[in-house]
Amino acid sequence: MFVVKSDIMGTIFGIFLTSLILAMAFTPLVIRVAKTFNLVDRPSARKIHSIPVPRIGGVAIFLACLLGGASCFFYKTDITVTIFQDSRIYWLAFGSLMIFGLGFIDDLWRLGYLAKFSVQILAGIVAYNGGLRIELVTFFPLHSLAQTGLSLPVTVFWVVLVINAINLIDGLDGLAAGVGFLVCLVLLILSVLGGRYVPAAALAALAGSLLGFLAFNSHPASIFMGDGGSYFIGFMLASVSMMGSIKGQTAASLLIPMIALGFPLMETIWSTIRRFIYGQKLFSPDRDHIHHRMMALGLSQRRVVLILYGITVLMGGFSIAMVYAHDNKTALLLLLFAASVIIGIQKLGYLDFLRRDSFRYWLKDVSDEAGISLERRSFLNFQMAIQNSKDIEAMWENLTKALQWLYFDLIELRMENQSPLPGQDVHFFWWNKERDGDADKDRDSFLKRKTLMKLELPLTSDDNKTSNGNVTYGTLWLVKDLKRDPISYYTMRRIEHLRRTVIKTIEKIGKAET
Repeated sequence: MFVVKSDIMGTIFGIFLTSLILAMAFTPLVIRVAKTFNLVDRPSARKIHSIPVPRIGGVAIFLACLLGGASCFFYKTDITVTIFQDSRIYWLAFGSLMIFGLGFIDDLWRLGYLAKFSVQILAGIVAYNGGLRIELVTFFPLHSLAQTGLSLPVTVFWVVLVINAINLIDGLDGLAAGVGFLVCLVLLILSVLGGRYVPAAALAALAGSLLGFLAFNSHPASIFMGDGGSYFIGFMLASVSMMGSIKGQTAASLLIPMIALGFPLMETIWSTIRRFIYGQKLFSPDRDHIHHRMMALGLSQRRVVLILYGITVLMGGFSIAMVYAHDNKTALLLLLFAASVIIGIQKLGYLDFLRRDSFRYWLKDVSDEAGISLERRSFLNFQMAIQNSKDIEAMWENLTKALQWLYFDLIELRMENQSPLPGQDVHFFWWNKERDGDADKDRDSFLKRKTLMKLELPLTSDDNKTSNGNVTYGTLWLVKDLKRDPISYYTMRRIEHLRRTVIKTIEKIGKAET
């Protein structure tokens, strides 16, 4: 090694330039290898591209970043001495190798989400053990996480969150690589301003590799980064952002990188909320991400990417401004940031359900399932009365009360053949003909009405089975005049609850009598 004059910015720029050159050299080689071994991403209904594209571009990003960062080993300045004396760099390299390996294997052989999340969590633990951890969150009520035992789970959550955030936005040519590069620049500026030269060097290496790769990944892309690349970028950004506070006196040290990563984090959090609300699988891919919504508005792929670049730059500006803002100005910036996010989500049509009855019905469903609503609690009393019936007559009486509460006009219960009640053929009948006054005094005339809802429910046990299948104890027949009493929002759900309760009660009574 040879000694040169200490030049911090020159060293950081040298790392950046080396990584840039290496990425531009490695990427064409990776493209050839991918095509030779058919490691390509094929078109599908969920994807934008129309031709097979190599999908292991993460190899070029990883090698360029690793070798570009290690290049400073061959010359000695004040900053390089500091870098190699910081043990966190070695843990960062080990964790990034682990998470890149996970993504690369997933690119070759698709892994299940449990395997992927397990290794991501393990990578978060590795970062924590290596000193890359969140110990102080000054905007959090508990303030010091190290004293509460929350430092490890919060650190792991942050690492897993950012990894998947970058992975989720990797849906358009150049989007993840470009956003990652811009976030790197923002964090690099903040690191240099805060005198944190070790993370600055790591960010310079990552930024250079991303810019070099972007030359081949921009639309139309000749290579994709794959999960290997997106996982590696996410782990690097999450880990480096934890290498000390941005500025000692700032009141929002973690909030600053969170805002810099605002777009990918917002995409991840909102995708999870959206899938939960609409009953979709949380980890299944779809075409309802922010960039998909923007293209659905008629924007081209290139324009969408440029707009999202602009949003990332704007959020980076927010981050830099927060470093020098006083507390009252910080609050105003956060308010503006939150308002911008809400307006953006609304413009993309994600909040349409808030303006329709569907959201009201969704809240009703949640309160009903949780047993909070008055109607659900009242109905539960009828269920408990049926379940606690001592004999079949008491069960019928309680069942009739419940169905009258639901405004049914005719109820009939028949049990025979395989009934658990030995030697009994049960037949109960109730008809509320008094409600009609003098009209339709006979049952046949009543049943000819055109406004009746008729339900024939088999009392089939889910637990008792024979060689011919499930055992059916009998039939519950229900009739309701919808002209007189329209069906309520939860009637059919209540009926199914009653059917299951009746079956369980019949089995309990049968066991008690045998």
